[in-house]
Amino acid sequence: MQTKKRSPFTAIVLAVIIGLLVIALLNGVVRPTQVVVARVPIAPGTLLTKDLVELRTIPAGGKPADALTKVEDAEGKMVAVGRAPGDLIVQTVLGEVAGAGLPAELPEGHIAMAIHVDLASGVAGLLRAGQTVTVIGMISPDLITENPNTVLPAVIPDFSAPALTPVSMPTAEPTATPTPAPPSAPLARLAITGLKVLMVPQPFRYEEVPAGASEEQLFASARTSAASQDGSVIVVQVPTTAVEVTPGFKVDPPTLLAALDQYGLIHLALEPASGVTLDVSDVVTLNLGELYEEMNEHRKKE
Repeated sequence: MQTKKRSPFTAIVLAVIIGLLVIALLNGVVRPTQVVVARVPIAPGTLLTKDLVELRTIPAGGKPADALTKVEDAEGKMVAVGRAPGDLIVQTVLGEVAGAGLPAELPEGHIAMAIHVDLASGVAGLLRAGQTVTVIGMISPDLITENPNTVLPAVIPDFSAPALTPVSMPTAEPTATPTPAPPSAPLARLAITGLKVLMVPQPFRYEEVPAGASEEQLFASARTSAASQDGSVIVVQVPTTAVEVTPGFKVDPPTLLAALDQYGLIHLALEPASGVTLDVSDVVTLNLGELYEEMNEHRKKE
């Protein structure tokens, strides 16, 4: 008995029907939609153009409420937060929107501050957004002599008006031998740890020029290096809660950073990814005058 051969046309028709049903089912469940994403890495402060962004299809359920859906809507807008390739362009990363960008990303109890850096104090331009840094503050003894109106060399009550009381003649008292004061010299001390870097200007960033770079790349690198020599500012995330800088003495970090930035010198140290944990009682203030005397005394004993 001869078996009847099945036509392959039937199998093809069934496969096409099943495929169409699957597509229809997925469209009904996934509901694809288009959103604007970054085509290339975009640094903070960049004005968007059509060459920097593109449209990408995603499920409607994964679309943020403030996502842009047209490339035209993104053109001419400034990005306040850096974007990696494929990151969505949403309203909250655009600098023109109130409450967008850095203010939207700051956690409660923190503010953003800009501080001055140069190649030495700014870790040679290796800093990047998202890293954490330790702040070392340095103050020169010339600070008080050069700013007598802004820096008080004594506590506030000593400058209050004298009380109207009869003046009595002081009695002679033996004077104690004064304790030798430490030499007047620059001071340095580790001040704050764990500050998150929020923004580093592109001209200040250290970048290697690849071998065989074009003349345009070499020119851009030289221009960036020249700009970084003049110094720059970086933005860090600073807690507003008071911290203990020396045992028993607390200060709020924003005021401390502002004072050091204006009258002293700030030096940054890049922390490891795991962070830095230090006991304030273990931190020692460095007096360069005392260090110099100690080195001389040690040399005399040899």
